[in-house]
Amino acid sequence: MTIDLKIEGDRAFMKIEGFLNSDNANILHEKLTEVLQSEARFLELDLYGCKNISSIGIGKLLMFYKDFIGKGGDIEVVRSSSTIYELFAMLKLNQLFPVNLE
Repeated sequence: MTIDLKIEGDRAFMKIEGFLNSDNANILHEKLTEVLQSEARFLELDLYGCKNISSIGIGKLLMFYKDFIGKGGDIEVVRSSSTIYELFAMLKLNQLFPVNLE
């Protein structure tokens, strides 16, 4: 799994590729912490290259969501694979933040 993170002013852009699971969820946690500690108020997530997200990865995203929204932030999944889109829809995460399919 690879995670590319760019923070530009009040916007953060994160691209996740590969399989997000318990073996590498700590890397996701570190990157999300960087976003929380920055001036970013909007996070664009690109999950098009992400093949699967385990329950631990979903948990990390939800904890981040709670903290980020609490400081006035907003999240959008700008691109997702059909697998991730269906997973987020099944878990109703698309009711918390926009999830776009590409």
